Amino acid sequence: MIKIIVSDLDGTLLNSKKELPKRFPELIKALSREGIRFVPASGRAAHTLKVQFSEYFHEIGLICENGNVVLDCGEMIYHVSIEKKELQELLGRIAKVDELRPALCGIHATYIMDRLPAFEAQVRRFFYNTVIVENFEEVIEQKEICKISCIDGINPFTNACPKLFAITDHYDLIPSGENWIDIVKKGENKGKALQMLMANIGAKPEETMAFGDFLNDLTLMEVCEHTFAMKNAHPDLKAVAKNITHKSNEEEGVIDTIIEVLNLKL
Repeated sequence: MIKIIVSDLDGTLLNSKKELPKRFPELIKALSREGIRFVPASGRAAHTLKVQFSEYFHEIGLICENGNVVLDCGEMIYHVSIEKKELQELLGRIAKVDELRPALCGIHATYIMDRLPAFEAQVRRFFYNTVIVENFEEVIEQKEICKISCIDGINPFTNACPKLFAITDHYDLIPSGENWIDIVKKGENKGKALQMLMANIGAKPEETMAFGDFLNDLTLMEVCEHTFAMKNAHPDLKAVAKNITHKSNEEEGVIDTIIEVLNLKL
């Protein structure tokens, strides 16, 4: 019996217009009747996902910030906090990388300094409550920061990753889209977050189903039994997932697969 279904958002549950499937409300109702917890998992902020899923907030789980903030039925059960000294050191290293623009991700807001319109617009697309500050020092002093998200204006695989390799003993560099890269504490990821939700709910790996499309979903595939890479997924994710959906995110592939596997009627 399936107890948890976790799904990435961009490229997985959402279409290219960033829209939820039309049948999503009916899906949540059907899963609730069966006692199954649905869990959106994203690099997006908790304050963003609370808005996006406000109608369902108290009946779903949420894996936010690529696993650095976890909520279940409206209650925060886990969050990461990076120490001030660590943040200062990381920001110093980021400043030395060309075309790498950081955003400090807090529990209730996301903070940026760069006022470049294209950068700000892209950050606000995924982090609704974005605050522009004159410097990061005050933020570091007063706010809890769980990760640093960066937009790489060149290419995160050829620019940020090799130039920040020296920090990888203590931090993970998580590609989170074509030009995004997240800097998180070592071992903090969607897979660990899912394990926390599984423990909180009392679900085993064989009672858990996961959907993803990109490299930041790899850890989801490692901790549960029923794993699905999207038809449109990155080749590396398809290589480790046990199944590939017949339809893409544009065709509501997640919804159709859940209906088929669980024999649901919406």
